[in-house]
Amino acid sequence: MPEEAVRGYFDLGGLPAGPVDRRERELAFWEEQMAAMRVLLDRDHVGLEELRDAFETFGERLYGTLGFFERMYEATLRVLVRKGVVTAEAVEARLASLEDRYGRRAPLLPASDLPPDPYGGRHRYRVVAGPDAPPLPYELRCHALREELIARGILTADAVRAAIERIEAPGLHLGARIVARAWTDPDFKARILADGMEACREYGIAFVDGRLTVIENTPAVHNVVVCTLCSCYPRNLLGQPPAWYVGKAYRSRTVREPRAVLAEFGTALPDDVTVRVHDSTADLRYMILPLRPAGTDGWTAERLEGLVTRDSLIGVAPARAAPP
Repeated sequence: MPEEAVRGYFDLGGLPAGPVDRRERELAFWEEQMAAMRVLLDRDHVGLEELRDAFETFGERLYGTLGFFERMYEATLRVLVRKGVVTAEAVEARLASLEDRYGRRAPLLPASDLPPDPYGGRHRYRVVAGPDAPPLPYELRCHALREELIARGILTADAVRAAIERIEAPGLHLGARIVARAWTDPDFKARILADGMEACREYGIAFVDGRLTVIENTPAVHNVVVCTLCSCYPRNLLGQPPAWYVGKAYRSRTVREPRAVLAEFGTALPDDVTVRVHDSTADLRYMILPLRPAGTDGWTAERLEGLVTRDSLIGVAPARAAPP
């Protein structure tokens, strides 16, 4: 009898969780910087699979304590230290200098509570002890790593600023434009359903996150996208994902009780509609082609764009015609 697979603590799909916290929030500047550094380091220094491997070394307690961008920072640092790009001592020294300058030294987890570090055991994790404690700001940690990478000639300040601008540039309007054209151009629709990357090529979108698949909602089938292992999302097309998309509740419950999750977003589906959940991976992203709202015959593509929301592109809500 085959040995039963052991679930990793980082695989949240299907685990019990509370309601999805749907509150919106803007990224803090340090989070934008961390995302920019992640993009800049991807090709030569910290690949996505390496980042995920680092997540799997955290241990359950640390993984559960950190927020999304805090995990990104810690995983990025681990990989850079392991590969000799930076040293933990150098980043710690810059962090200590910044903390002394701003008077914001962070408490440490007791050494006995730290998970083993396969990359040398030298990095001290400055996180709050206890899963219910409020998260500490990571501005100084991110700034310390940025300074060290710039000092070593790995990054430049200009490159980080330009990367932030590129990350902020994609947005809902690109996905909405693609959907509106698909609603009005059957040939284009057929092309993007056959190969989602065709949409990016036709609109000159630099899509570097593997492959893109566009999935069509129909009257009989409703599709929704999640990423249970991490937060894979077509950022180059739609920008940064909403906070709830990377949160535990959405990642956990969508594959187990999708109808209940959709209901929390106000999407109640008839029993005869099949719900299909698509779990994104490191090399495959999804975008939903929602149903065209009734009563929009004869509308121009430009007018239709206004009916497409970010949530409809993820699949948690339908596209709806504006009220008269």
